[in-house]
Amino acid sequence: MAAKEKLIQEIENTPEFLAEEVLNFLLFLKSRIKHRESIEPSQQLPEFLAFVDEINTQVTVEEWSKLPPDLSKNLDHYLYGSPKIDL
Repeated sequence: MAAKEKLIQEIENTPEFLAEEVLNFLLFLKSRIKHRESIEPSQQLPEFLAFVDEINTQVTVEEWSKLPPDLSKNLDHYLYGSPKIDL
């Protein structure tokens, strides 16, 4: 059985509120793919940078503000307890 057929079968046995959530998610995915396809290849980010950008958009401003301002300079200090670098 193809994936579409399985999906239709599952949706037929799903409560309406859940079917609405699935529909919203499907529309979101289609919109996201359409947006990606509309970007010219020369404008696309390399795979790793695209991954970083995706994570960046998922983290709220409040969460980013919880990070120490010197995190990039003192990463070893925060991860391993190395002496802090004061610049």
